[in-house]
Amino acid sequence: MTTPFDEATAAAIAAFAQLDLYTAVQSMRAEADYDRELDQWVSRYIDEHGGGADDAEYDALHAQAQATPEYAQFVEAVRRELTEYFEVTGDQLDAMVLLRDDDSDELWAEVNRQRNALGTGEVRGDL
Repeated sequence: MTTPFDEATAAAIAAFAQLDLYTAVQSMRAEADYDRELDQWVSRYIDEHGGGADDAEYDALHAQAQATPEYAQFVEAVRRELTEYFEVTGDQLDAMVLLRDDDSDELWAEVNRQRNALGTGEVRGDL
């Protein structure tokens, strides 16, 4: 029996399962760089605006950072750069971001169950 996933996650699993191994790995690498770049941008913003001495202040600065026009522009530029560099589509990157939001053993078991059924080869979720 498979774990039930919400509709968006199930669609991301199905889309990712269909990718050839090279593209699957490239989308995982793109997502890792994407996540790191966004985290670094937000961390710099927080450091420049007081550092978030406690959890509530940090959370507020984190949300504030993500609401800025500069962040939106940065996200767009990073997406464009990484999809070009890793030769993946925006949809492939979005699917991987969604899969990483869950990133559970159950999710990766389902990914690999579907990949095996399609003959596209298993992947590790921790690249």
